[in-house]
Formats: sequence, C-alpha cells, structure tokens
Amino acid sequence: MTEKHAKEMKKFFAPILSTIIFVGCGGPPSAPNQNPQTASETQTETEVHITAPTIKVYVENSGSMYGYVKGPTDFENAVYSYLSDIQLANLGEKVTNSAKNVMELNYINSKVIKHTPDIEEFIKKLEPAEFKLKGGNMGASDMSDILKTILSQITENDIAIFVSDCILSPGNKYQARDNADEYLVSNGIGVKNHFVEKTSECQDFSVVVLRLMSQFNGTYYNKFDERTTINANRPYYIWLMGSRSNLKKLMNEVDVDKIKGSGVQNIYMASKPIKSLPYGILPQQSIGNFKPDPANTKTSVLKAKPVKTGGNTSFQLAIGVDFSKLLLPDEYLTNPNNYSVSNMAYELEIVKNKNTQSSYTHIVKLKLTEPIISKGTVKITLQNNMPAWVEEYTDSVGLKINDEGAMEKTYGLKYLIGGVYDAYASNKEQENNHGVITVNIR
Repeated sequence: MTEKHAKEMKKFFAPILSTIIFVGCGGPPSAPNQNPQTASETQTETEVHITAPTIKVYVENSGSMYGYVKGPTDFENAVYSYLSDIQLANLGEKVTNSAKNVMELNYINSKVIKHTPDIEEFIKKLEPAEFKLKGGNMGASDMSDILKTILSQITENDIAIFVSDCILSPGNKYQARDNADEYLVSNGIGVKNHFVEKTSECQDFSVVVLRLMSQFNGTYYNKFDERTTINANRPYYIWLMGSRSNLKKLMNEVDVDKIKGSGVQNIYMASKPIKSLPYGILPQQSIGNFKPDPANTKTSVLKAKPVKTGGNTSFQLAIGVDFSKLLLPDEYLTNPNNYSVSNMAYELEIVKNKNTQSSYTHIVKLKLTEPIISKGTVKITLQNNMPAWVEEYTDSVGLKINDEGAMEKTYGLKYLIGGVYDAYASNKEQENNHGVITVNIR
C-alpha cells in the first residue's frame, strides 16, 4: 500500500462512534431509546456492554504455502504483527479478566487443525517441517471447500481470519484434456453458493480481502501440479469475515497500514447494500442560483439557474453524504467511475468532507457539463464494482511462473473473488449497488 493509500485508509477508518451496538449476526440487540427528559431528571445513563468478538484464525498449511514460511519472511512478520495487534485491540468487553481478546488459532487444508492459543508459538512453528506434522491433505487444496468449512464455523459474534496464497489447484487429473478452466468455474460457483447461504442467515455478513507480498523460497505448483523451485516475492491474502459492524470495529481499531512486512498492496470489500444513505444538499458549498425547496430542503431545489464565472457557465450541487456505514475504502468512494448518474448533463466529483463536525463523511459534487441547466430528478448510484486489481493480478494461464508478470499474479484469483462478488451482486432485495442518492432540480 502506498503512503497515500495508507493515509486514506487510516482516515476512512477513523473512529465512527464512541459506542457501537451490534445487531443481527454482529452481537446482541440494541437497548431501546431512552427518554431524554427522564435521563436528565435522574442523571443516570444506561450503559451498554458490548462483548468482544471471538477471533478465529485459519492459516492454510498445504504444500503450496511452504515457501512463505522457510526462515524469517514478511509473511510471518505480517501475520504475527496483525494477530498480536488484534488480540490486544479494544473490540468490546473481554469475556475473561485477561487483557486479550479470545483468539482461536488453527491450520487448515482438507480439515481444520487446532493449535494452542499462543500466537508467539503459533508463528514460531510456521515452518515447512511443522506444517507437514500438522496433518491433513498437503497436496492440492480446494478453496471452495476451505471457505465452506470456515463459513460453517463462524457463529453470531465471531470474526474469521483466513490466510492463504489463494491459488486454485485443479491438479494433474485435468492435464490430459487440458480442461482446468472447468475446475475454476466450478470453484467460483461453489464460493458463490457458500456466501449466498451465509448472507441469507446473516444479513450484514461481510468480507474484506487484503492482498500482500512476501518472500517465497520453495516449490511453486502450477495448475497441473508441475513443480518449479523459485526464490522471489509472491502474493498472499488475508481474508476477514464476519458481521459488517464487527469488521468496521476491527478495522477502526487495528489499522491495516500498520501490518508489518511489505504492507497491504490492494483491498477488496463486500457487503450487502444498506437500505438508505443519509444525505442532504449543502447550499453554501453549491454553485449557481436556486432556492431550497421548503417541502424537502435536503433533496430538492427550486428555480435553479447556472451562473457565469470567468466566461463559463457553472452549476454545481454539493451533496453531503454519510458513507460511514459502508465497508468500502476511500479509494473506492472517491472514484467517479464507481458511480452512475441518470442524467448525462451532469458529472461527479467526490471528496472527503473536511468539516469533522459534520455528520457527512463525503461531499458529492454534481456538476453541470452543458451551458443550459437540465432540470428534473437526478439519481446518483454508488455501484458495486469488482476492483480492477483482481483482473490485473489474476494468472489466467497457470503454467510458467517465470513468465513475465506471472510472479505477482495468482492463478484463478478472479474466479475465487468473483464468486464472492457474485454472491453479493445476486441480492434480490435491491439492485446491485451500495446505495442511491436522489435529488430534484426544478
């Protein structure tokens, strides 16, 4: 992650609430609203105790992972630092008298292999010889099955952390007919089905995928399990899975830009759309002549006319929007390519709101691109787009790791993350978007 992106991520996950009440899969229901007058008279306040989530860690220990744990590596430093920070983070009320959050450590391949709850020992034993001793199928790993197993173990107030190279492994049985693509498609469908099932039982179930890099000194297995010895930097991934509220709290308390090693290179986030985004027109930051509509000052303006500045005609509505409930990085939210505008006479600019006292996190600037104002209803949609980096870092060939550019790519990645994307895009309750802003220009 670049310094610029690190700062953006840090700002995006700045504290959002002094107290968070988790609902649904995120934890116990919120307490009923208290009458302000009663609270003032009695000088008492109902204290809500939030139980910290249980952190369930799964590190894949199949043969393709050995190269990441041969001697000290960025992989080990990153996992160690991140898990240590999470265990000590303020994620809610601890269930024991310990200062640490409850963390369950596991290896995973064809089965889950439990480890003693000691992070230091867990990291020290991240070595090829130890991996082999843990058991399970060290050969080809099926990502769809692994994710299915992890999802089945995530209960009401859990956060699952999955660490893997995320390489899809068809194996040599697909070599004769060279039909490994069938395996990729099948895995993608399987991943989609598993996440659809999980989101149906937990409405705010969400996913964050971090792409990182580390030294890799070992054997690379191509799609047909043919071996190549390499010593180079290779990508790996850390998945965070749980309720949106729990993941927001985790990422607020533990900055991903503080992960040791080479740092986070890319990020993908998926969650179901929220029913409505809080937003409102900001007249003082807008450009042009208009009057707020008395019937609805937040979403409608009357007698709208452009103004001439420097020989140019200008009209711009500044719309404050609260994106704090969305599990999306600022890099995504400020990119106009992730939005659609129903009226082609307008374009967008999205910036962070510098007014820290405002309830709006961002300002969406709706800018007129024509000399004559176009009136009517304008719908601005924050779309659910697959980030471009997923395609960029997908190895679609899966044969020769030493080919140009292949070392930074992951075989089958777009099918794996695409399965997650399709699970959320298939939501029938709302169109495939993260939220809609509607304003009336009259």
